[in-house]
Amino acid sequence: MIEFIARNGRQLQIGLLVVGVGIGVLLLLALPVNLLQSTIRLATPYVLGALAALIASRAGVLNLAIEGKMLLGAFIAVAVLYKTGYDPIVGVVAATAAGGVLGMIFAVLYLRIRINLIILALAVNLFVANATVFFLRVSFGAFGTLADPSIRGLPTIHLPIISQIPPVSLGPFTLDIGGVFGHFNIVVYLSWLMVALVWVVLFRTRFGRHIRAVGENKAAAESVGINVTRVQVFALTLSGMLAGMAGSFLSIGVLSQYVENMTAGRGWSAITVSLFAFEAPIPAFFTALFFGLSEALSFFLQSQPQLNLPPDLLLALPQIVTLLALVAVALRIRGGELIKRRSFAAQFGQELSKLSQGVLAGDPDSRSAATK
Repeated sequence: MIEFIARNGRQLQIGLLVVGVGIGVLLLLALPVNLLQSTIRLATPYVLGALAALIASRAGVLNLAIEGKMLLGAFIAVAVLYKTGYDPIVGVVAATAAGGVLGMIFAVLYLRIRINLIILALAVNLFVANATVFFLRVSFGAFGTLADPSIRGLPTIHLPIISQIPPVSLGPFTLDIGGVFGHFNIVVYLSWLMVALVWVVLFRTRFGRHIRAVGENKAAAESVGINVTRVQVFALTLSGMLAGMAGSFLSIGVLSQYVENMTAGRGWSAITVSLFAFEAPIPAFFTALFFGLSEALSFFLQSQPQLNLPPDLLLALPQIVTLLALVAVALRIRGGELIKRRSFAAQFGQELSKLSQGVLAGDPDSRSAATK
Protein backbone atom coordinates (compact mmCIF):
# COMPACT_ATOMS: atom_id res chain seq x y z
CA MET A 1 0.00 0.00 0.00
CA ILE A 2 2.76 2.42 0.95
CA GLU A 3 4.72 1.59 -2.22
CA PHE A 4 1.58 2.17 -4.30
CA ILE A 5 1.07 5.61 -2.71
CA ALA A 6 4.74 6.48 -3.25
CA ARG A 7 4.64 5.48 -6.92
CA ASN A 8 1.31 7.13 -7.72
CA GLY A 9 1.34 10.16 -5.44
CA ARG A 10 0.72 12.66 -8.24
CA GLN A 11 -2.13 10.66 -9.74
CA LEU A 12 -3.72 10.24 -6.32
CA GLN A 13 -3.58 13.99 -5.72
CA ILE A 14 -5.29 14.67 -9.05
CA GLY A 15 -7.87 11.98 -8.33
CA LEU A 16 -8.65 13.42 -4.90
CA LEU A 17 -8.96 16.89 -6.44
CA VAL A 18 -11.43 15.62 -9.05
CA VAL A 19 -13.43 13.78 -6.38
CA GLY A 20 -13.46 16.89 -4.18
CA VAL A 21 -14.70 19.08 -7.04
CA GLY A 22 -17.39 16.51 -7.86
CA ILE A 23 -18.57 16.38 -4.26
CA GLY A 24 -18.62 20.19 -4.13
CA VAL A 25 -20.76 20.42 -7.26
CA LEU A 26 -23.11 17.74 -5.94
CA LEU A 27 -23.51 19.59 -2.63
CA LEU A 28 -24.09 22.86 -4.49
CA LEU A 29 -26.94 21.22 -6.39
CA ALA A 30 -28.45 19.11 -3.64
CA LEU A 31 -28.29 21.19 -0.45
CA PRO A 32 -30.77 23.99 0.35
CA VAL A 33 -29.68 27.53 -0.45
CA ASN A 34 -29.93 28.67 3.17
CA LEU A 35 -27.66 25.80 4.29
CA LEU A 36 -25.09 26.69 1.63
CA GLN A 37 -25.20 30.34 2.67
CA SER A 38 -24.69 29.34 6.29
CA THR A 39 -21.77 27.13 5.26
CA ILE A 40 -19.98 30.00 3.53
CA ARG A 41 -20.78 32.43 6.33
CA LEU A 42 -19.63 30.10 9.12
CA ALA A 43 -16.52 29.12 7.18
CA THR A 44 -15.25 32.71 7.09
CA PRO A 45 -13.54 32.65 10.55
CA TYR A 46 -11.88 29.36 9.62
CA VAL A 47 -10.66 30.79 6.30
CA LEU A 48 -9.08 33.87 7.90
CA GLY A 49 -7.79 31.93 10.90
CA ALA A 50 -6.23 29.26 8.70
CA LEU A 51 -4.51 31.94 6.60
CA ALA A 52 -3.18 33.47 9.82
CA ALA A 53 -1.86 30.10 10.97
CA LEU A 54 -0.25 29.10 7.68
CA ILE A 55 1.54 32.43 7.17
CA ALA A 56 3.20 32.09 10.57
CA SER A 57 3.94 28.42 9.98
CA ARG A 58 5.50 29.15 6.59
CA ALA A 59 7.83 31.53 8.42
CA GLY A 60 8.84 28.80 10.85
CA VAL A 61 6.61 29.73 13.82
CA LEU A 62 3.68 27.60 14.98
CA ASN A 63 1.25 30.33 16.00
CA LEU A 64 -0.84 28.74 18.75
CA ALA A 65 -2.22 32.14 19.83
CA ILE A 66 -4.76 32.40 16.99
CA GLU A 67 -7.61 31.83 19.46
CA GLY A 68 -6.61 34.78 21.65
CA LYS A 69 -6.11 37.12 18.72
CA MET A 70 -9.51 36.23 17.29
CA LEU A 71 -11.13 36.86 20.67
CA LEU A 72 -9.37 40.22 20.97
CA GLY A 73 -10.58 41.21 17.51
CA ALA A 74 -14.16 40.28 18.39
CA PHE A 75 -14.03 42.39 21.57
CA ILE A 76 -12.30 45.42 20.03
CA ALA A 77 -14.76 45.58 17.12
CA VAL A 78 -17.77 45.77 19.44
CA ALA A 79 -16.07 48.06 21.96
CA VAL A 80 -15.12 50.61 19.29
CA LEU A 81 -18.62 50.67 17.80
CA TYR A 82 -20.19 50.93 21.27
CA LYS A 83 -18.00 53.92 22.21
CA THR A 84 -18.09 55.77 18.88
CA GLY A 85 -21.20 54.66 17.01
CA TYR A 86 -19.25 54.74 13.75
CA ASP A 87 -19.82 52.61 10.68
CA PRO A 88 -19.26 48.87 11.30
CA ILE A 89 -16.30 48.82 8.88
CA VAL A 90 -14.45 50.95 11.45
CA GLY A 91 -14.88 48.11 13.91
CA VAL A 92 -13.34 45.68 11.41
CA VAL A 93 -10.37 48.00 10.85
CA ALA A 94 -9.88 48.47 14.59
CA ALA A 95 -10.04 44.72 15.22
CA THR A 96 -7.58 44.05 12.41
CA ALA A 97 -5.17 46.66 13.79
CA ALA A 98 -5.51 45.29 17.34
CA GLY A 99 -4.73 41.79 16.12
CA GLY A 100 -1.68 43.12 14.28
CA VAL A 101 -0.41 44.91 17.40
CA LEU A 102 -0.85 41.77 19.49
CA GLY A 103 0.90 39.77 16.77
CA MET A 104 3.85 42.16 16.84
CA ILE A 105 4.05 41.97 20.64
CA PHE A 106 3.92 38.19 20.37
CA ALA A 107 6.77 38.28 17.84
CA VAL A 108 8.94 40.50 20.05
CA LEU A 109 8.37 38.34 23.13
CA TYR A 110 9.21 35.17 21.23
CA LEU A 111 12.03 36.33 18.95
CA ARG A 112 13.77 38.94 21.15
CA ILE A 113 13.07 37.89 24.74
CA ARG A 114 13.11 34.19 23.78
CA ILE A 115 10.06 33.08 25.76
CA ASN A 116 9.07 29.48 25.11
CA LEU A 117 6.64 29.46 22.19
CA ILE A 118 4.03 27.12 23.68
CA ILE A 119 4.05 28.84 27.08
CA LEU A 120 3.81 32.26 25.41
CA ALA A 121 0.88 31.21 23.20
CA LEU A 122 -1.06 29.71 26.09
CA ALA A 123 -0.34 32.82 28.19
CA VAL A 124 -1.62 35.10 25.42
CA ASN A 125 -4.80 33.06 25.01
CA LEU A 126 -5.50 33.03 28.75
CA PHE A 127 -4.64 36.71 29.17
CA VAL A 128 -6.97 37.84 26.38
CA ALA A 129 -9.80 35.60 27.62
CA ASN A 130 -9.59 37.05 31.13
CA ALA A 131 -8.80 40.62 30.07
CA THR A 132 -11.91 40.81 27.89
CA VAL A 133 -14.04 39.64 30.82
CA PHE A 134 -12.41 42.23 33.10
CA PHE A 135 -12.89 45.18 30.74
CA LEU A 136 -16.38 43.98 29.85
CA ARG A 137 -17.38 44.40 33.48
CA VAL A 138 -15.26 47.41 34.47
CA SER A 139 -15.59 49.59 31.35
CA PHE A 140 -19.07 48.62 30.16
CA GLY A 141 -20.78 47.23 33.25
CA ALA A 142 -21.79 44.14 31.30
CA PHE A 143 -21.66 40.53 32.44
CA GLY A 144 -21.21 37.91 29.75
CA THR A 145 -22.67 39.89 26.84
CA LEU A 146 -22.19 43.39 25.45
CA ALA A 147 -25.15 44.37 23.27
CA ASP A 148 -26.56 47.79 22.43
CA PRO A 149 -28.59 49.36 19.59
CA SER A 150 -25.58 51.52 18.75
CA ILE A 151 -23.65 48.38 17.76
CA ARG A 152 -24.62 47.81 14.15
CA GLY A 153 -23.72 44.70 12.24
CA LEU A 154 -22.02 44.67 8.88
CA PRO A 155 -24.55 45.26 6.10
CA THR A 156 -25.16 42.68 3.40
CA ILE A 157 -23.58 43.51 0.05
CA HIS A 158 -25.43 42.39 -3.06
CA LEU A 159 -22.85 41.77 -5.78
CA PRO A 160 -24.02 43.61 -8.91
CA ILE A 161 -23.74 40.76 -11.42
CA ILE A 162 -23.61 37.53 -9.42
CA SER A 163 -26.61 38.33 -7.21
CA GLN A 164 -28.77 38.87 -10.31
CA ILE A 165 -28.13 35.41 -11.80
CA PRO A 166 -31.49 33.58 -11.78
CA PRO A 167 -31.84 30.00 -10.54
CA VAL A 168 -31.43 27.27 -13.14
CA SER A 169 -33.36 23.99 -12.98
CA LEU A 170 -31.29 20.88 -13.73
CA GLY A 171 -33.73 18.02 -13.51
CA PRO A 172 -34.46 17.30 -9.85
CA PHE A 173 -31.88 19.91 -8.75
CA THR A 174 -31.82 23.71 -8.81
CA LEU A 175 -28.60 25.67 -9.27
CA ASP A 176 -28.89 29.11 -7.65
CA ILE A 177 -25.52 30.83 -8.08
CA GLY A 178 -26.89 34.26 -7.27
CA GLY A 179 -28.64 33.12 -4.12
CA VAL A 180 -25.63 31.22 -2.81
CA PHE A 181 -22.74 33.59 -3.59
CA GLY A 182 -24.24 37.05 -4.06
CA HIS A 183 -25.44 38.15 -0.62
CA PHE A 184 -22.80 38.42 2.12
CA ASN A 185 -21.10 41.15 4.12
CA ILE A 186 -17.75 42.65 3.23
CA VAL A 187 -15.63 40.42 5.49
CA VAL A 188 -16.80 37.29 3.67
CA TYR A 189 -15.71 38.73 0.35
CA LEU A 190 -12.48 40.02 1.90
CA SER A 191 -11.70 36.50 3.11
CA TRP A 192 -11.96 35.24 -0.47
CA LEU A 193 -9.70 38.06 -1.62
CA MET A 194 -7.21 37.28 1.16
CA VAL A 195 -6.90 33.68 -0.04
CA ALA A 196 -5.81 34.86 -3.48
CA LEU A 197 -3.60 37.63 -2.05
CA VAL A 198 -1.80 35.32 0.39
CA TRP A 199 -1.21 32.80 -2.42
CA VAL A 200 0.29 35.50 -4.63
CA VAL A 201 2.48 36.82 -1.81
CA LEU A 202 3.78 33.39 -0.82
CA PHE A 203 4.39 31.92 -4.28
CA ARG A 204 4.77 34.84 -6.67
CA THR A 205 6.77 37.49 -4.79
CA ARG A 206 10.32 37.79 -3.56
CA PHE A 207 9.22 38.38 0.01
CA GLY A 208 7.06 35.25 -0.12
CA ARG A 209 10.09 33.24 -1.18
CA HIS A 210 11.92 34.70 1.81
CA ILE A 211 9.09 33.62 4.13
CA ARG A 212 9.17 30.07 2.79
CA ALA A 213 12.96 29.95 2.90
CA VAL A 214 12.98 31.00 6.55
CA GLY A 215 10.40 28.37 7.40
CA GLU A 216 12.21 25.58 5.59
CA ASN A 217 15.77 26.29 6.76
CA LYS A 218 16.50 29.30 8.95
CA ALA A 219 20.29 28.85 8.87
CA ALA A 220 20.38 28.60 5.08
CA ALA A 221 18.20 31.71 4.78
CA GLU A 222 20.56 33.67 7.04
CA SER A 223 23.55 32.49 5.02
CA VAL A 224 22.19 34.14 1.86
CA GLY A 225 21.51 37.46 3.60
CA ILE A 226 17.82 37.17 4.54
CA ASN A 227 16.90 39.02 7.73
CA VAL A 228 15.16 36.11 9.47
CA THR A 229 13.90 38.12 12.45
CA ARG A 230 12.34 40.81 10.28
CA VAL A 231 10.62 38.21 8.11
CA GLN A 232 9.18 36.39 11.13
CA VAL A 233 8.03 39.62 12.78
CA PHE A 234 6.23 40.63 9.59
CA ALA A 235 4.65 37.18 9.25
CA LEU A 236 3.42 37.14 12.85
CA THR A 237 2.06 40.69 12.55
CA LEU A 238 0.17 39.82 9.37
CA SER A 239 -1.03 36.63 11.05
CA GLY A 240 -2.40 38.66 13.95
CA MET A 241 -4.19 41.05 11.60
CA LEU A 242 -5.96 38.20 9.82
CA ALA A 243 -6.93 36.63 13.15
CA GLY A 244 -8.27 39.98 14.39
CA MET A 245 -10.37 40.34 11.24
CA ALA A 246 -11.75 36.82 11.78
CA GLY A 247 -12.76 37.81 15.31
CA SER A 248 -14.51 40.96 14.12
CA PHE A 249 -16.63 38.84 11.80
CA LEU A 250 -17.85 36.75 14.73
CA SER A 251 -18.98 39.78 16.74
CA ILE A 252 -20.30 42.26 14.15
CA GLY A 253 -20.59 40.09 11.06
CA VAL A 254 -22.90 37.50 12.63
CA LEU A 255 -24.31 38.62 16.01
CA SER A 256 -23.84 42.43 16.34
CA GLN A 257 -22.76 41.85 19.95
CA TYR A 258 -19.92 40.47 22.01
CA VAL A 259 -20.38 37.27 24.00
CA GLU A 260 -17.82 36.08 26.52
CA ASN A 261 -15.37 33.58 24.94
CA MET A 262 -17.38 33.68 21.72
CA THR A 263 -14.58 32.20 19.59
CA ALA A 264 -15.39 28.83 21.21
CA GLY A 265 -12.26 27.08 19.99
CA ARG A 266 -12.45 28.29 16.40
CA GLY A 267 -8.85 29.51 16.58
CA TRP A 268 -7.65 26.01 17.41
CA SER A 269 -9.81 24.57 14.63
CA ALA A 270 -8.27 27.08 12.21
CA ILE A 271 -4.82 25.69 13.04
CA THR A 272 -6.18 22.22 12.22
CA VAL A 273 -7.48 23.54 8.90
CA SER A 274 -4.03 24.90 8.07
CA LEU A 275 -2.29 21.62 8.91
CA PHE A 276 -4.86 19.55 7.03
CA ALA A 277 -4.42 21.74 3.93
CA PHE A 278 -0.61 21.34 3.78
CA GLU A 279 -0.31 25.02 4.81
CA ALA A 280 -1.44 26.14 1.35
CA PRO A 281 -4.01 28.96 0.94
CA ILE A 282 -6.33 27.46 -1.68
CA PRO A 283 -6.62 23.99 -0.07
CA ALA A 284 -7.12 25.79 3.26
CA PHE A 285 -10.07 27.67 1.75
CA PHE A 286 -11.84 24.48 0.69
CA THR A 287 -11.00 22.75 3.98
CA ALA A 288 -12.49 25.71 5.83
CA LEU A 289 -15.67 25.32 3.76
CA PHE A 290 -15.87 21.72 4.95
CA PHE A 291 -15.57 22.86 8.57
CA GLY A 292 -18.19 25.53 7.92
CA LEU A 293 -20.48 22.86 6.47
CA SER A 294 -20.11 20.75 9.62
CA GLU A 295 -21.08 23.73 11.79
CA ALA A 296 -23.95 24.70 9.49
CA LEU A 297 -25.22 21.11 9.51
CA SER A 298 -25.16 21.16 13.29
CA PHE A 299 -27.52 24.16 13.37
CA PHE A 300 -29.62 22.89 10.45
CA LEU A 301 -30.24 19.47 12.00
CA GLN A 302 -31.16 21.08 15.33
CA SER A 303 -33.95 22.91 13.49
CA GLN A 304 -35.37 19.58 12.26
CA PRO A 305 -37.15 18.09 15.32
CA GLN A 306 -38.73 15.32 13.24
CA LEU A 307 -35.30 13.72 12.88
CA ASN A 308 -35.18 13.16 16.66
CA LEU A 309 -31.39 13.34 16.86
CA PRO A 310 -29.56 13.84 20.18
CA PRO A 311 -28.92 17.59 20.58
CA ASP A 312 -25.61 17.02 22.38
CA LEU A 313 -24.34 15.01 19.43
CA LEU A 314 -25.34 17.76 17.00
CA LEU A 315 -23.59 20.41 19.10
CA ALA A 316 -20.44 18.28 19.12
CA LEU A 317 -20.43 17.78 15.33
CA PRO A 318 -17.84 20.54 14.59
CA GLN A 319 -15.54 19.17 17.31
CA ILE A 320 -15.91 15.64 15.92
CA VAL A 321 -14.90 16.91 12.48
CA THR A 322 -11.88 18.67 14.02
CA LEU A 323 -10.83 15.47 15.80
CA LEU A 324 -11.15 13.42 12.61
CA ALA A 325 -9.10 16.02 10.73
CA LEU A 326 -6.35 15.82 13.37
CA VAL A 327 -6.31 12.03 13.06
CA ALA A 328 -6.02 12.38 9.28
CA VAL A 329 -3.12 14.82 9.69
CA ALA A 330 -1.33 12.42 12.04
CA LEU A 331 -1.84 9.48 9.67
CA ARG A 332 -0.60 11.54 6.74
CA ILE A 333 2.54 12.58 8.61
CA ARG A 334 3.16 8.99 9.72
CA GLY A 335 2.57 7.71 6.19
CA GLY A 336 5.01 10.26 4.79
CA GLU A 337 7.67 9.15 7.25
CA LEU A 338 7.14 5.48 6.34
CA ILE A 339 7.37 6.27 2.62
CA LYS A 340 10.65 8.13 3.16
CA ARG A 341 12.06 5.25 5.19
CA ARG A 342 11.03 2.66 2.60
CA SER A 343 12.49 4.77 -0.18
CA PHE A 344 15.76 5.24 1.72
CA ALA A 345 15.95 1.52 2.54
CA ALA A 346 15.37 0.58 -1.10
CA GLN A 347 18.02 3.05 -2.33
CA PHE A 348 20.47 1.91 0.35
CA GLY A 349 19.89 -1.72 -0.64
CA GLN A 350 20.64 -0.91 -4.27
CA GLU A 351 23.88 0.82 -3.30
CA LEU A 352 24.92 -2.17 -1.18
CA SER A 353 24.17 -4.47 -4.09
CA LYS A 354 26.34 -2.37 -6.38
CA LEU A 355 29.15 -2.32 -3.84
CA SER A 356 29.02 -6.09 -3.57
CA GLN A 357 29.46 -6.23 -7.34
CA GLY A 358 32.39 -3.82 -7.19
CA VAL A 359 30.47 -0.84 -8.55
CA LEU A 360 31.11 2.50 -6.83
CA ALA A 361 28.37 5.16 -6.98
CA GLY A 362 29.30 7.87 -9.44
CA ASP A 363 32.40 6.01 -10.74
CA PRO A 364 32.04 5.28 -14.48
CA ASP A 365 35.19 3.14 -14.59
CA SER A 366 34.03 0.73 -11.92
CA ARG A 367 30.58 0.60 -13.48
CA SER A 368 32.01 -0.31 -16.90
CA ALA A 369 34.32 -2.89 -15.28
CA ALA A 370 31.41 -4.52 -13.50
CA THR A 371 29.46 -4.81 -16.75
CA LYS A 372 32.41 -6.60 -18.38
